[in-house]
Amino acid sequence: MIIIGHNLVSFKPFYKIKSNSEAAKIPSDFTAIFKFAGNEEIIKFCQKNSINFAVETQSIKEALLANALGASYIVVNDKKAAKNIQNLAEDYLFDAKILLKIKNENEIEKAAKSGIDGILFLQGIINGDF
Repeated sequence: MIIIGHNLVSFKPFYKIKSNSEAAKIPSDFTAIFKFAGNEEIIKFCQKNSINFAVETQSIKEALLANALGASYIVVNDKKAAKNIQNLAEDYLFDAKILLKIKNENEIEKAAKSGIDGILFLQGIINGDF
């Protein structure tokens, strides 16, 4: 299981962005993270400039498109939605990894039992908020 943002686990941080200019400034070993909806230009910018990116998705359609567009990670807020998207990722052999946003350690086991690729704590996101 991928664990991003836990204080005991080494990780490369995600950097929350809202524009192409912010994407251009992040260190090359970070992953840009932003909401999928309404950010088509940021996706194109990341693709063109070989910037690793993660998208926060609200639907199966967004998750399918995010994978097709080259997202490294698909971030989901809801455990049930994450499980549904994880099942699709396995059926369609997504390259992207599915991450469930969690707020505390008690949620790690539930995510693992659901077969989710990984978890993302707030501490794993620079400029982040839940």
